[in-house]
Amino acid sequence: MAPSPWHARVRAATPLAVVLAILVAGSAGYVIRPGDTLTGISRQTGVAVADLRSANGITNPDRIYAGRTLLLAGGAAKPAGEGVVHRVAKGETLIGLAVRYRTNADAIVRANGLSNPHVIRTGQRLVIPGGASAVPAAAAGSRDEVGALLDATARRYGMSPRFVKAVAWQESGWNPHVVSTANAVGVMQVLPSTGRFVSENLVGRNLDLHKPADNVEAGVAFLRHVYRLAGGDVDLTLAGYYQGLRSVRENGMYADTKRYIANVKALRGRF
Repeated sequence: MAPSPWHARVRAATPLAVVLAILVAGSAGYVIRPGDTLTGISRQTGVAVADLRSANGITNPDRIYAGRTLLLAGGAAKPAGEGVVHRVAKGETLIGLAVRYRTNADAIVRANGLSNPHVIRTGQRLVIPGGASAVPAAAAGSRDEVGALLDATARRYGMSPRFVKAVAWQESGWNPHVVSTANAVGVMQVLPSTGRFVSENLVGRNLDLHKPADNVEAGVAFLRHVYRLAGGDVDLTLAGYYQGLRSVRENGMYADTKRYIANVKALRGRF
């Protein structure tokens, strides 16, 4: 069985004093910090996990995002900060923008009233809630190198280069410098725990996830591993890579997982 979900949250707890300060000030919200979990927030605030999920429209309790404000009672969640405006460049995706600005795609959809979250247009101006500064995009001169690396690694592992490139584009926009709030690294957005699993069990050597070649190898090796566990089912492979096979089998595919699958399958045609 593959390690727990690809984008699993880290487990550090927020100091109780921070929560108490928020509550004493009379705020109805809690700003998620890196490392928070919904269970931990529930314990510290005294608000049941089920109530937090209901008040904030959370479908997957394992996927919460640093910087978002959780309402502790009633209403709808509001993003922290006023947000920034981003002009969409050619080839950018909603997931890629969410990674760059350290927010989430659903928040961008809500902030802009997007009717189709799978389609954004070049030149379109999007409000990015949360106000975080963008992680630098990959240098244009390195994109061809990343594409060639993805192509060669996919072929070496017997995977479709178009499929691997689509996954990588959906994950990071082929940006080797992206590190998500969950500490997923680089082009293939590999968690350190997944990197260790791949190093020890699939490739037999230590991989440095901050090196593009090792990062891509870790991602492609793990993608092939999930593909085999999924019996060659493409949708289940993508769901396993994004959500985790164990979670999919126990809980079914979450709504954001289904959007992820649709996005990757649409992107394959570009490569």
